[in-house]
Amino acid sequence: MKNKNGSANKKTGILAILMVGLVGFSCTKKAESAVKKEPLNILYSSSVISVPAVAIAKEKHYFEEEGLAPNFIILASGAIEALSIGKADVMLTGIIPSLSFAAQGSDIKIVGGTISGGNFVFTKSENATKYARLADWKGARLGTVRLSTSEMVSRYALGQLGLNMDAKSSKQDITFVEIDNYANIIEGVRKGQVDIGFVSYEYREALQDLGLAILFPMTDMYHNYVCCRETAYGPSLRDKRSAFVKFFKAQIRAYKDYLEKEDEIVSLFVKLSSQEPDFVRNALYSPEKSAGRTYHPDPDLKRTSAVYSTLQQYNYVPLETKITDIVDYSPYKDALDEIVKQYPGDPVYTQMLADFTANNISL
Repeated sequence: MKNKNGSANKKTGILAILMVGLVGFSCTKKAESAVKKEPLNILYSSSVISVPAVAIAKEKHYFEEEGLAPNFIILASGAIEALSIGKADVMLTGIIPSLSFAAQGSDIKIVGGTISGGNFVFTKSENATKYARLADWKGARLGTVRLSTSEMVSRYALGQLGLNMDAKSSKQDITFVEIDNYANIIEGVRKGQVDIGFVSYEYREALQDLGLAILFPMTDMYHNYVCCRETAYGPSLRDKRSAFVKFFKAQIRAYKDYLEKEDEIVSLFVKLSSQEPDFVRNALYSPEKSAGRTYHPDPDLKRTSAVYSTLQQYNYVPLETKITDIVDYSPYKDALDEIVKQYPGDPVYTQMLADFTANNISL
């Protein structure tokens, strides 16, 4: 009888412990769910392949895990104007509109990156040898879209060689011809209206089909030149700074997935974009076929400054505003510091910290 009572008491004790544990677990989960997530309105491209870090973080719920309540708004015409009046907190868009609006007084800040690289330089096949080196471009006519990244990067790179691109100068070495889109740039080179053109990597096969020669990716002119950036509405950045840190923590985690889980990420983007696997893999993971395109979320003050100084040099924007008044890398840096502390010794995060120092501090 004693043994039976002892056994019964033991079972009762175990049950009580389990119940206390379950109650504690339940309370913990309720406490976690009771923590209010910070809202952030994100103007977001429907072309998910162009914003992989954000897309991955969105699909894997990293934003929510970091304490955000993201509201994704699809980009439309007038997006930069909408951001500049506070219709969103942050926007993923081209670098030129962000720099131009900020230089002219809009309270917006570049805080992160989405794309670097991604353009090919091409010419007629019979001119491939003639224009193989930048130093041999003197006298060439370049077809570019006005105020495009291609125009600014080529002006910057050629300027480093001492070539004169001032349209008002009697000693002009390079002539820029403004063309409204990539398709017409291709046609302009094919017809001999311009000697050299710049197009996005998606036109690679079209160039080959037309017998035009790709000279090199534009990254050969300026390594990892920056393109699309992440731009914040100034008041939102000041009022919701912790939300921006969480925003970048989620992206940093997603970028690690992008680097380490190629097959999984390709499958994800095939589903999200409805594109063929080869197209997705080439866009995300083939430097040769994507013209050196990369997707680092680093704000990259160094290369952003190169684009901005070129805009100023050719009087596209006022001279008064400094690039350090436009780029605020501190939310990204704080997020990266927290991630590195959370995952000490992780090689991806360690490298991202080294990248940050090289791209933003060592100017």
